Amino acid sequence: MNVIAKLSLSQVKKNKSRTFWAIAAIVLATALTTCVCSLVASGNVMLISFLGEDYGMYAGAYKSLLLIPAFFLGAIIFIMAVVVISNVFRISAGERISQFGTLKCVGATGRQIIKSVLYESIFLSVLGIPIGILAGLCLTRGGVGVINLFLDELNALSHIMIKDIYFELKFVISWPSILISAFISLITVSISAWLPARKAAKSSAIDSVRGSGEVRIRKDGKRKGINRLTDSLIQKTFGFEGVLAKKNISRNKRNFKATVITLMIGIIMFIVLGSLNGLAGGLEKILYYATSHTVTADYQSARTRRVNENTGRWESIYPAPIDSTLGNSITKELEKYDGGDVYGMGQDYDTYVAKLPAAYLSADMLRVNELAGQDSYELDVEIIVLDDQHYREVCKRAGVSEGAVILLNHLSYNDKGYLKDITPYSGQLQRIRLFTADGSSREVEIQAQLLKDEIPTELFYPKTNPVRLIVPGATVRGYSWMNAPRDTTGYIEYANSVLAEHFPNQENADYMESGFSARVYMTRDYVRVMNIAIVLVIDFLYCFTVFLMLIGFTNVVSTLSTNVLMRAREFAVLMSIGMTLEGLEKMLALESILCSLRAIILGPPIGLALTYLINLPIRSMFPIPYRIPAGPMLICSAAVLVITLVITKAATLKLRNQNLIETIRAGGI
Repeated sequence: MNVIAKLSLSQVKKNKSRTFWAIAAIVLATALTTCVCSLVASGNVMLISFLGEDYGMYAGAYKSLLLIPAFFLGAIIFIMAVVVISNVFRISAGERISQFGTLKCVGATGRQIIKSVLYESIFLSVLGIPIGILAGLCLTRGGVGVINLFLDELNALSHIMIKDIYFELKFVISWPSILISAFISLITVSISAWLPARKAAKSSAIDSVRGSGEVRIRKDGKRKGINRLTDSLIQKTFGFEGVLAKKNISRNKRNFKATVITLMIGIIMFIVLGSLNGLAGGLEKILYYATSHTVTADYQSARTRRVNENTGRWESIYPAPIDSTLGNSITKELEKYDGGDVYGMGQDYDTYVAKLPAAYLSADMLRVNELAGQDSYELDVEIIVLDDQHYREVCKRAGVSEGAVILLNHLSYNDKGYLKDITPYSGQLQRIRLFTADGSSREVEIQAQLLKDEIPTELFYPKTNPVRLIVPGATVRGYSWMNAPRDTTGYIEYANSVLAEHFPNQENADYMESGFSARVYMTRDYVRVMNIAIVLVIDFLYCFTVFLMLIGFTNVVSTLSTNVLMRAREFAVLMSIGMTLEGLEKMLALESILCSLRAIILGPPIGLALTYLINLPIRSMFPIPYRIPAGPMLICSAAVLVITLVITKAATLKLRNQNLIETIRAGGI
């Protein structure tokens, strides 16, 4: 081992506290990198089990789905790790600046100074990276277990919703992933060490010996008026200790810069995640529309889309449609279980379009759909059939006899995240001509219209067409039976047997293999299936953010504690001229508060900007307005203040037992 390497090793052994926090940061960064790489390997194995070695015809999409998030998370880890670890080496270089000056005076070159710091990084990496890889594998194992808990729930729900699909993420020890994470970690540490080493190497021998490279004091004449005003306000609010705290942060900006960046990133991440959590809740509310029914039995025919050769229009072909008469019969059978009120309803969204004269469209309808300048407009039609009992109730509500066709004269639309309601048609609309894709048509007489307040709750669901007609009978693509039974488990078993009797060949069949799908499920489970992937991603990101912040707080602890140790002589001098220990602790606490306030001032605006940008595409598709995530913003800001104060308080405990004379003479605690 050469002299430079021995000198670096001695520094690693001598500064145990800084070495510990540097290794902790390396371990955490390596662990997170290993976890991301290993999860990619596990995800790859799961996709291969489903799709084959080449991922099938959508290989590019699946690879992007796997690699883009990994690249994004890896980039965040890299940036945070470089900021944190580089700050540790910069502090180390700052402590050794006089030593570097002495070495330069006896002939050491800038390259040798850089080597000295790089050797230190190698010694730390030899300890930190292997431990980090092991920790990362353990973290991956735990993460796979947690993910499989979500997947088990999804598998249970998928068995109800779509048959013969089973998701399981296996823990895979992938040597390529381990080597990649080790290489990335080594590069990260090397870059983190090289940046401050290069700066130290450029410093002149005289400046290095004098230790004047780290602290820059601006002449009083260059200070701006706003700084004078700030000093005056701090003096009045916090006293002399507050002014000293501000001046120290100003002249040691580099010492606190990485800490501010670290805290700021943490605040931004938690604000973004809080907003995503709110978006997931909003999406669930949309999907789970207001209804008292807890169990849904559902029948859907398969569908084939094709272009009609004669007309060139798209048409839908249903191999196994259901007639409203059969739907009504099944409704009566299901009601026999416990005498409950089963709401039977069928829809067909794709068979018909209507051509309506512009005179029958309201001004709101023309504005919302940006329709103007034509005599008539073509609109998609939704045919709705109800069971006999509820159809009679709707006819009674509309004031017409049974057999009537009723128009639902209401339309909800998404206006930049807000759900708006309009009355789309004139009350004078009495006839509608319906056209099919093959060019045939038929005229339907409208006997009544229902406005928003008159429409049954069950007919307010997310997917609707502009023209909605309740008809006395029709053959439709799908039919649903909604109920709120007292005995949920027994009813689900009974409903499955009823559907199996009418729609056989479903057991152990793939989805739509028989040309249709018949299923029974808890109504809220449908929403959970749609929402569980979002919840899984959010929970994963929360865990990722927590571990990322652990890397950051190693920097906070290292910076704040080292700040106290490096300034021991300064503190001893202040105490020798009359400053009390309480005043000293107050000054350090104010430094922590001012440092945290910078992160709190800078972080939330960036976080809010990101949440707003994330919400833009969401609210263009769903009526989910932008809401400021005030709760997460306040919680993480308060947490930052408390944690920095606790760390500073712990570091100042060492000051209580110091000997002033010995500290001034020795220059440290």
